[in-house]
Formats: sequence, C-alpha cells, structure tokens
Amino acid sequence: MNTPEKPTQKSALRRVVAASIIGSTLEWYDFFLYATASALVLGPVFFPNSDPAVGTLLSFATFGVGFAARPIGSVIFGNIGDRYGRRPALVATLVLMGVSTAMIGLVPGYATIGIAAPILLVLLRLAQGMGAGAELAGATIFAAEYAPPHRRGLFGSIATIGTYSGTVLSSAIFALFSMMPEEAFLSWGWRIPFLLSVVVIIVGIYIRMRLEETPEFKEVERTAGTSKRPLADMFRYEWRSVLKVIGIVAGAFTATYAYQTYSLSYMKTELGITGTIGTLSVAVAAFIAMFVVPLMGSLSDRVGRRPILIAGCVISALFAFPFFLLINTGQDALIIAAMIGGIGIGVPTILGVQGVLLSELFSTSNRFTGFSVSRELGSIVFAGATPFVAASLVSAADGQSWPVSLYVIGACLITLITGIVMKEPAPAGAEAAPRETATPQR
Repeated sequence: MNTPEKPTQKSALRRVVAASIIGSTLEWYDFFLYATASALVLGPVFFPNSDPAVGTLLSFATFGVGFAARPIGSVIFGNIGDRYGRRPALVATLVLMGVSTAMIGLVPGYATIGIAAPILLVLLRLAQGMGAGAELAGATIFAAEYAPPHRRGLFGSIATIGTYSGTVLSSAIFALFSMMPEEAFLSWGWRIPFLLSVVVIIVGIYIRMRLEETPEFKEVERTAGTSKRPLADMFRYEWRSVLKVIGIVAGAFTATYAYQTYSLSYMKTELGITGTIGTLSVAVAAFIAMFVVPLMGSLSDRVGRRPILIAGCVISALFAFPFFLLINTGQDALIIAAMIGGIGIGVPTILGVQGVLLSELFSTSNRFTGFSVSRELGSIVFAGATPFVAASLVSAADGQSWPVSLYVIGACLITLITGIVMKEPAPAGAEAAPRETATPQR
C-alpha cells in the first residue's frame, strides 16, 4: 500500500534539489556579479575624480555596505521563514535581489548625474544585501528539512553548490563583456550582466512557487505552533549557537573575499595584470568547487561535521601564503592554480559542511532566524570588510601581500578553534536537531 508514495517522495526531493541549486545559482549570480564589478569597474564609473587606489577603496566600501544590510534582511526574512513558512521567504528574497541587481545596471554614472550616482548605487546595494541576508539560509534549510536524516549533509550542501555555479556564471559573463574595448565596456558593456538579472525573477519565481512547505515546518505548525518572536527566542535560548556560528563562518568568509574579490583588484592595481585571467581563474576554481562541496557534505554524513570543518580550516590557512606567491608570478597558469587551491579546494571544504552544521545548531522553530541572523552577524566582520581591509593592508605595506595572508590565517584560526572546542551537533547519520522546538512552549 505504501509503494505509490515512493515516487511522490522522490519527485518532491528532485524538485527541492532543483529549486535549491537553480534558485541559489541565480541569486548568487547577482551577488558575486557586484563583487566582480566592485573590483574592476565601479571605481572609474562612480568615483572618477578619485585617485585610482582611492576609487577602488570606495567601490569596495559600497561592496561592504551590502553586508551591513544583510543582518537586517536576515531578521526580516528569518521572521517570515519561521512564522509563515520557508517558501514565502525564499520567494521574497529572490524578488528583492533580482530587482535591485537589475536596477544597478540602469544607474547613470558619476559623469551624468554626479553625486547622485554613488548614492543610488549604495541604496540598491543595501537592497541587494537585504535579500542576500536570508537566501543561503533559506535554501539550505529547505533542502535539509526535506532530506532523509542520513543524507542531511549532502542535501545541506546543495544550496552552496548554487553559490559556486552563480560565481561561474557571473565570472564567465563578466569576462565575456570585459573583452569589449575599454571605453565601450566602461560606458555600457558592464551594465548588461546586471540587466540579465531579470531572468532571476522570472525563472526563480516559477521554480520556487511550485514547491510545497517543508515537512518539519508543517509538523511544528501542527504541534507546538510557530514562534511568535523567533529573534528574541534565538537570543534567549540559543545564544551559544549564535556565538558558534560566528566562529564557524570566520575562516571561509575571509578567505573567500580575500581570494575571490580582493585578489582581482590586487592583480590589476599592484601587478598591472589586465584582461580576463582574473575572472577566468575564479570561474575555473568555482567550477571545481561545485564538485568539492557535495563531496564534503556527503562525507560529513559518514565521519561527522567537525572533522571536515577542521580539515578545511587547516587547508585554507596553509594555503594563504602560497596563494599570493602564485598570484605574484603573473603567470596565467599559476594564477589559475592559486584560485583552484584557495577557492576550488580550501574554502569549499569548509562550506561543504557549513550549511548543514549551521542548520543543525538551531531548533526547527527558530532555525531560519538563527541560521541567517548569526551567519550575517559574522559576515559584517569577516566578509564585507575583507576587501577593504585587505586593500588597506597592502597599501600600508607598500604593495606587499603578506599582511593579507596573515589576515586570512587569523580568521581560519578562529574557525579552527571553534571547530575543536564545540561538540558534534549530532552523530553522523542521526537526527541532527530537535524535530520540535528546543525552546520552552510558548
């Protein structure tokens, strides 16, 4: 009698996997597109009266502004996700990011509307950051809450695959348009990749509106009832998990934005490397990461989350100096090798387990808020500030990269210590988090 249910369950899981990967890919295409543009084009377009180095710092500052908005978005959409359901929150973040990114492509440059140009850029970046503040959390939670308990690590890594496929897509498209003559590229060519974000809204809404709510959220609704104040409950009952999350994200955030964002500017301003090698090498590394992430997520179902987290921290810390040594050679093959080591192997080893680990640290009733808010608190310090800090360190060191390597190592040590002292959220392959609510009955 139960046989007919199996195809239905498999079909639901396929839809969840597709929605998590495709939706996350499209959203993070938006986000990393801005990261690439801030390193290569936003300075001269929106801050043309500045010294080139100052213009780069200012464009990175607008990049960091998005991270300041992410905790706000995580609170807003986390509240929606924990009170009204995971699906409406995911649709809302999709629309917000898609619209704001497309509008960035329509903002006139400084030469046309003066100071209003960077102001509009900052406002749209704030809106984009608010959407990003809950996207990865929502996509990860959606997949993990649908997953069989013994495969939660694998399913929890699916959304992270989307972040890398989004990186591949944004890097490839931006590299394609950057082949244009510089004058045309700075005038209008860079805008087209942003305008293509309209596709995000159309495709993403179609995919996500076809999903049903997760079984775990439905069960909480049916039994204990959804939380009326998830943010307050998170800080009151699960504040230790918040601190753990901030420590867990430090290494991956810092390494990602030092390698994936700042290094592109470093190659251009300090080494005089122009052309597409920077964005091409990021795309190659991100493509490899798409396979490393699910491998690590699946492995964590067998050996546990902490061993994978610790291994990723060690790899990333050990590669911090070799990364810039390879970049400094100026040779295309070695630049690609640097990106593969940093973005393709080290960081995705951490990220392969980070999503499911963060979701397992919080109870079902506070999970969306707990995951997204605590992660974005860490992003302010260890992600948004990294390109700006890295550029400042290199400037203070007369163009030398070694301070950035030390900065990455320091952040990885924070995550390493967190991984060593924390307990495994649950035995590998077992139920990871309370299936009801870990907080007192409201």
